[in-house]
Amino acid sequence: MAQDWFYADGQAPTGPHTSEQIEDMIRAGRIKPDTLVWHEGMAGWEPAADHFFKTRVEGDDTAKDDLSQNYAHPGVDHGGATNYAARVAQRHQAEGKLETNDPRAYADASIETERAKRGIGPDGLYIEAPSRGPIEAVKVCFRKYATFKGRASRSEYWWFILFVAIASVIGEFAEGAMGSDGAAINGVIAIATFMPSISAQVRRIHDTNRSGWWVGGYWLLSSGGGAYIGYLAWETGAVATPSGGVAMMALLSLWGIAMLIYSLTLFVFSVRRGTYGKNDYG
Repeated sequence: MAQDWFYADGQAPTGPHTSEQIEDMIRAGRIKPDTLVWHEGMAGWEPAADHFFKTRVEGDDTAKDDLSQNYAHPGVDHGGATNYAARVAQRHQAEGKLETNDPRAYADASIETERAKRGIGPDGLYIEAPSRGPIEAVKVCFRKYATFKGRASRSEYWWFILFVAIASVIGEFAEGAMGSDGAAINGVIAIATFMPSISAQVRRIHDTNRSGWWVGGYWLLSSGGGAYIGYLAWETGAVATPSGGVAMMALLSLWGIAMLIYSLTLFVFSVRRGTYGKNDYG
């Protein structure tokens, strides 16, 4: 079964492409040995040189296991078996810039350099939105409680949301068990986590290269729509008559459906992988 390949081109992964299409782009010079590629089933992004750029020994169907062949650069006169990466590595060694002429070492260094230019961290995520553990995620989100700029990785956002959910359950339990004292505890939890939750969601949306106003629109629709429906019911006295009550129920249903669709949209955005490298928000 043919594999669908993706490759990192600038800010975001590009694909899917067949192996043949990838090879065509290699010949065209669009994909280089240190270009990162991925397909379903791989643990992470890997250099294209690990999967392509293989030359075949005449009369043999297996790829020649020779580092000097594995990093052949399209469109460059390699001088026979010596490939582009090895030639550059040798030149850099002669200039004192590299301690080895091993093309794999050169390619690894090139990948790290390219990642640094694009702001990519060791985990493959944008360096300003790295993967975080649960404790670190909670600390960061509280520290950035009013920070609506920048980005947040999936782990940072969802670990914090899990923390908020657990804290809310504890607050509800305290309110049920302790009465007014528990209600005060529940209120403190809600107030303390409200703003950090919104700012974290804005940064999470930014990580997918979307405007934070997606989150703002949700709250406008939620609070504004609810307030307007309440105002109509109060001013017109619609709920006092059977026909008016039916009309208000229909309006409430439409508002509820709109809120559900909007919530699902934000959820999908929030679970998507962030933009590869820098984007419009960081």
